[in-house]
Amino acid sequence: AGAGGCELQLADLLQQHAEAQPGLDQYAINKYGLALEVVPRTLAENAGLDAANIVAALYAAHKAGERSAGVNVVDGQVDATTGVLDLLWTKKEALRQATDAAVTVLRVDQIIMSKPAGGPKKGDQPAM
Repeated sequence: AGAGGCELQLADLLQQHAEAQPGLDQYAINKYGLALEVVPRTLAENAGLDAANIVAALYAAHKAGERSAGVNVVDGQVDATTGVLDLLWTKKEALRQATDAAVTVLRVDQIIMSKPAGGPKKGDQPAM
């Protein structure tokens, strides 16, 4: 499947998985799933379509069992016969690279937040 269908299916599955997770894990998994909605939303916006309605229709089609449904930018609707296919290797690598980039940013942020700020300490300053 292509035309945003793969990303939306992954988003749906991740959001379902997130519901079973405790605490902050649930939040992180859910947000990762929501981030995948960017692809079909951007496809719809770039085609001049109502992105919210297209994403909702795409979710409905996937829930109805049409797993190959995607955004048909020519007809301005969601259908399973878009004729767009995604390469598995390309999709897998894109998701892996994006995930690695996000994890790196989070690690750097965690390191910055855990280190005390530099500079002289309050007791080390000479009295004036």
